[in-house]
Amino acid sequence: MPDFSKRDTTPELMDHEEVPYEEHRAVLRQLTRANELSLAYRPTLAFFRRIKREGRWPKDRPLVVVDAASGYGDMSRKVDLWAQENGVQARFIGVDMNLRAARSAAEATPPGRPITWLTANLFDFRADFDVDIVMSSLFTHHLPGPELVRFIRWMEDTARIGWIINDLERHPLPYYFLKAAFFATRQHRFMRHDGPVSVASAFKREDWQRLLDEAGLAPGAASIEAWTPFRLCVTRVKGAAA
Repeated sequence: MPDFSKRDTTPELMDHEEVPYEEHRAVLRQLTRANELSLAYRPTLAFFRRIKREGRWPKDRPLVVVDAASGYGDMSRKVDLWAQENGVQARFIGVDMNLRAARSAAEATPPGRPITWLTANLFDFRADFDVDIVMSSLFTHHLPGPELVRFIRWMEDTARIGWIINDLERHPLPYYFLKAAFFATRQHRFMRHDGPVSVASAFKREDWQRLLDEAGLAPGAASIEAWTPFRLCVTRVKGAAA
């Protein structure tokens, strides 16, 4: 039984175990379905609505968005669809160090969409163009504390307008719910193992407050917001009160 007072350090199978490409893609599809059922896209879409509402969208070019650890690319595709429906232009660059993730994301993306998939270590990624927004989803719980601080600093240095971290809240209810639900619905063994582990390695508000302090952000520069069910998101819009 995990100690929910602190982050768990159990490795996730998908981070370390090699499986055939088709099996890896199938797990990513299951994860996307879980994201849809858990309303995982709402915080990120709300962030982009805020950017548009506050007039921060570039006037003379598309908004440039880096999707950090983009995985199957479902978050970029969701925001791209929202942009289409709202008559705004945006360009997306998904960066993931897993070659199979980039391949599966490209295969799932309709042709002609302004989304590019790159295979690279995020900390080695240096754009030769302005990046407006960095977004990440279900990525930061994979990182130990020092790399989390480094990631926050990287986003702060990379994003011209701001950034959003969309991740889980550490709590026993989603831990045991996922454990039971993924077993009952016969999800892939990666999902059955990694789903509860993701919750146990996720965050509480005080974790983010400490990490933001360690990254050197001024008090109030970023906002920490809880979303139902059991999401804890961190947003930063530069030049604006959190």
